[in-house]
Amino acid sequence: MDKRHRNLIATLVAALMAVALFSAFSINWFHKTPSVILPTLTPTPSATPAAPGAGDYSRVEVTTDTVQRVVATLERPESYARTITVETVGEDGNVGQTTAQVVVDGGWTQVMTTLPDGRVCHSIVGEEKRYVWYDDQRSWQEYPARERSADLSQRLPTYEDVLALVQSDIVDARYANSGDLPCVYVAVEEQELGYVEEYWVSVDTGLLVRAESRKGEEVFYRMSGYTVETPATPGLTFSLPDGTVLHSTSRLS
Repeated sequence: MDKRHRNLIATLVAALMAVALFSAFSINWFHKTPSVILPTLTPTPSATPAAPGAGDYSRVEVTTDTVQRVVATLERPESYARTITVETVGEDGNVGQTTAQVVVDGGWTQVMTTLPDGRVCHSIVGEEKRYVWYDDQRSWQEYPARERSADLSQRLPTYEDVLALVQSDIVDARYANSGDLPCVYVAVEEQELGYVEEYWVSVDTGLLVRAESRKGEEVFYRMSGYTVETPATPGLTFSLPDGTVLHSTSRLS
């Protein structure tokens, strides 16, 4: 066999190997990963979620191993309104209650919170700014808005922090009803502080509808907000005390 024939055979062998390798690896490159479908809960707490419908979906049971993946699929509505109640227990055992009327729309959040002492705190967050004033004040304070500013203005824990947790900090996770709503439940142990945070996230809206923080059996923080109006009523204005309109919810045509 002359040199030219040997070179031709080597080239053909190399080409065949390349095709074989591409075929093997392209299975993973082009295979579509099944999406997550959140099953609907039945009324009985012990029942397992219903089977998903047809299509390229896989059912994911909520466990401490999978809850972060499930939470990652949840999305909050772009426009909604609701009332949130937060109770905190002081070291003296006294319970303080705040009630927040919340409107979220188009990246803006407006919160009117009635504090335990009767004062009303107004807060508007949007476009990287946070505006705060109390009662009937005609002036306001303006601050740079941070990633959590909208949630903090509602005295609301940011349940998406679950995604950043070390998995070993998650001590319980499952589907569970709360206030007759199907939810993803997750409990997180803050080992350094010695308390447990519990979250109930609505499967339907992706909103946190209940949260509790406790040390041992004593609950020192409790939040609830089950009823959600979505989208928010059109034509609502997010206005500063001087009448400046920062945002308005979309009007129906």
